[in-house]
Amino acid sequence: MATSPRPACGLYDPKTLLDSQPVIVTVIDPTSHKVQFQNDTGLKKLGDIAGAACHEKIAGSASPCAFCKMPEAVQSGKMTMNEVPMPNDQVLLVQWSKTETSDGHTHVIETITDISERKRLEEDAKKAEKMQALSRFAGGMAHDLNNLLTVIQGASELALHQDKQGPVRALLGQIQEAVGRAAGLGRHLVAFSNCRVAQLAVLDVNAMLSEFESKVRGLIDDAIVVELDLAPAAGSILADRAQLEEIVMALVRNARDAMPNGGKLVLSSKTTSLDDDAARRQGAKAGTYVQIGVRDTGCGIDPQVQAHLFEPFGARKQFETGRGLGLPSVYGMVRHGGGFIECSSRVGAGTHFTVAFPHVQQGQLPRPIAPKGSNRGGQETILVVEDDEFVRSAVKAMLQYAKFDVLEATDGTEALQVIERQPAPPHLVLTDVMTPRMSGPQLGEHLAAAAPSLKVLYMSGYPDDTIQQVDGKPLAFIAKPFTAADLIAKVRQTLAA
Repeated sequence: MATSPRPACGLYDPKTLLDSQPVIVTVIDPTSHKVQFQNDTGLKKLGDIAGAACHEKIAGSASPCAFCKMPEAVQSGKMTMNEVPMPNDQVLLVQWSKTETSDGHTHVIETITDISERKRLEEDAKKAEKMQALSRFAGGMAHDLNNLLTVIQGASELALHQDKQGPVRALLGQIQEAVGRAAGLGRHLVAFSNCRVAQLAVLDVNAMLSEFESKVRGLIDDAIVVELDLAPAAGSILADRAQLEEIVMALVRNARDAMPNGGKLVLSSKTTSLDDDAARRQGAKAGTYVQIGVRDTGCGIDPQVQAHLFEPFGARKQFETGRGLGLPSVYGMVRHGGGFIECSSRVGAGTHFTVAFPHVQQGQLPRPIAPKGSNRGGQETILVVEDDEFVRSAVKAMLQYAKFDVLEATDGTEALQVIERQPAPPHLVLTDVMTPRMSGPQLGEHLAAAAPSLKVLYMSGYPDDTIQQVDGKPLAFIAKPFTAADLIAKVRQTLAA
């Protein structure tokens, strides 16, 4: 076969057709592995290698490549293929097809396609699916854990009040301390699961980072130099101020631990844009984002650790210290805010974390008016809606200790029936968010239509976005687990709102 054949084929020239292809097309003699033809793409990528063995010029190997499936294609007459990993995370798809020319000679058409971008997208999709599965699991665990802690917290707190001088008082105190620590773990699980009620506000990123600077300096050693690198008018984001501070401080602590002998820590901001392709890779929406960077000159992160950095207990050091939910919590809060997070690091050359949130305009969200507190006594009637019998009993005991009258229901449907049977409606409905038959928010909608003056307070260890606002107004909410004092204060605050 000639190096550059130009046989006629009706109105079309086969060489012209092959040259127009963006993939490498090579015709090979399967008996000698010598290259007989290259299209223009192949010539540009590989140079003119006609007459040489393909494994020598393409792979730099003295013998046929281990991944080569050319013999199978010749023997079966069917197309064979193989994905070949290359340096720099490049992946090539190599395909072989048997063909015969009119003179009776057998040839193999080899096509090489760069599928690196497709493989990256597939890996990103798998990672996103894995993180979503972990998120759902963490949310379910948080829900059950916080329900149990609410019972333990309530029972031990009431026992402390009844046994002020008893011999088990110290033991009850230890139980409450352990509950407090377990509640912290529950909050991390909730943050990672993307299900945390946020007090959203429009925040100027540069102003926030400038305010955080003093806290950052108080968190690190004097041997670490702190610098601000803020882009002028970087912009504003819609976020929970407390969560934003928690995100930044978690990344700062990570940087501090990476620089035990000192170094430099840089807090930065800038505005960036994501096109459709970049947004798809990040699992976000295309548009303008405000980036917050935390960069250090520390020891860096091993690539194997980086691959699991945002998974619970994915980092070895965090696992050993029992605090393996720090970065996963950051991941959850960032994703919950519609943003994304990236990490760039090399061992011995430092680490750069970047979190990005959608850019918003100032004044886009009105500031909610916080209800004023009240010192009123517990003379009102509270309807507790909770499907977990133990949690319902614990909450009832807390309210009764504060002299409230308490009604009970297992879900929203039963709650409506209880209200219909009463000569007067309760003063407040305290309902769990997730209940059978009718959820807490659905019950709230019914009550808002039937009895607009009836106050509703939501509680949950696994809150959902749908209860954050109604008509732009934040709803009353208390997160499980809670102390009796916290519950009574929230009930009185809601009644007075």
